[in-house]
Amino acid sequence: MWLYGYVYISMQGFCEIMGLLDGKRCIVTGATGDVGRAVVEEFLKEGASVAAGARRKALLENLAERWKADAKNDVITGYLDISDENSVSRFVENAYRSLGGLNALVNVAGYGMEKSLWNKSLVEHSLDDLMKVMRVDLLGSFLMVKHVVPLMREGKGGVVVNFSSTPAIAGYDKGLAYTIAKAAVIGLTKHIASEFGQFGIRAYTLALGNIETQSTVAILSPEEYRALADESPARRWGRVEEVASVAAFLCSDKASYINGQTIVVDGGTVML
Repeated sequence: MWLYGYVYISMQGFCEIMGLLDGKRCIVTGATGDVGRAVVEEFLKEGASVAAGARRKALLENLAERWKADAKNDVITGYLDISDENSVSRFVENAYRSLGGLNALVNVAGYGMEKSLWNKSLVEHSLDDLMKVMRVDLLGSFLMVKHVVPLMREGKGGVVVNFSSTPAIAGYDKGLAYTIAKAAVIGLTKHIASEFGQFGIRAYTLALGNIETQSTVAILSPEEYRALADESPARRWGRVEEVASVAAFLCSDKASYINGQTIVVDGGTVML
């Protein structure tokens, strides 16, 4: 009994020490949003060092204080506008230098939900409507990848996680600009996997369904909120922590022979 108890305690302590992402150095964009914040916190909990970027400086600084107080590993923060290549270049260089390398990029940042834009018909859209979403969701993700992938090649591998949504797969009658941009992100992921897989670089897309965030819920009526909760077999909204845990798994060595795939996180509404 004593030996069994000793082994049990030792293994428990071992499990507490070891994390899924121990030794990984990761960039997370959109770190002040609900999903981005959850990703940063999950990655820190799993043993990663994190460079968290966002445009909302004051909020990022407040979050940084909490993260640094709780984290056992390095966590750095900085202003990041993913639609501005100079901002991207500066942030990536600083992250690489500060963390001593890069193993993962999680492209959470996306264009904010605008109710008027979400509800516009295709024929009501202007080119500017499309481009303001594309500049962030697609071109911003592209710029981050452009500046991170060469560093990953130097380090003999890495992981990119891009973010999309289920309308990009199944179609939807609202949110045209978002759907087009998010569909293109899936193509970006496939290209990364195809071109850079030979260098040990993996890429994935997380296609999110109804994930409960402040920005999403804010544009819904109570009736719409309840109806969307009932869309999936799970009959509920997804939690941001559930998204973060999938991203952590994909960035870990346990996903080493998965590449180029779109992972749907929506409770089973869209089944591939």
